[in-house]
Amino acid sequence: MKTRQKVRRVLILASFALLPLTLYYFSPVMSLGGAALGIVTGSLLVFAVQFILSLFVGRLFCGWACPVGGLQEAVALFRGKLVNRRRIGWIKWAIWAPWAAGIVFFTLRAGGFSRVDPLYQTWHGISVADLPSLIAYAAVVAVFLVLSLTVGRRAGCHTICWMAPFMVIGRKARGILAWPALRLVSRSEHCTRCGTCTSQCPMSIGVQELVAKKDLESSDCILCGTCADACPRKVIGFSFSAGRQ
Repeated sequence: MKTRQKVRRVLILASFALLPLTLYYFSPVMSLGGAALGIVTGSLLVFAVQFILSLFVGRLFCGWACPVGGLQEAVALFRGKLVNRRRIGWIKWAIWAPWAAGIVFFTLRAGGFSRVDPLYQTWHGISVADLPSLIAYAAVVAVFLVLSLTVGRRAGCHTICWMAPFMVIGRKARGILAWPALRLVSRSEHCTRCGTCTSQCPMSIGVQELVAKKDLESSDCILCGTCADACPRKVIGFSFSAGRQ
């Protein structure tokens, strides 16, 4: 394993280990509850930051810092089944759309936001501090674990992740604005069609097909760099640039 991938896996596994502390900062329930009271919660702030960052670094968070991403990739070490992204990818949008609409509705009903409370419903900033929060933590871990075991690689990212749409929308906006951002690029003329990039991709993206098209843009790409580090001919690499290459 290349050094970059070792560092990345340490980071996402460490993020998963810290989930009992950070759970509520990623919670969709906390965002809804806060909106109903006119409170900007820590999770809503995190979602806003994820969107803003995605305008410049796409879904880098998903590949390098997502807590449940660490869990799912750990499971993939012994249950690495590829998933049919097109078949199940719509599910997260079916979850996200009414949830986002709910935040807007509750915020308007509360008369707008009246205060900011990053530590909302936490105990001195710690998420899991009592039995209800422990049950919530166990439920989140169990759902993502079961999906990874039964459906395949990062199945939770494709089906129930409420954070991914924020970053997908940001990535799409970046594409429209065509400003410099972090992306993957390729030298397709050097590709031998070995398929290693596709087989190693944790998001089940047909990377080899994208290389052939000279366009590595994919809404599911988490910029983990696994394809780049797995390629024996160094066909794929990172670039901070504008437009598609």
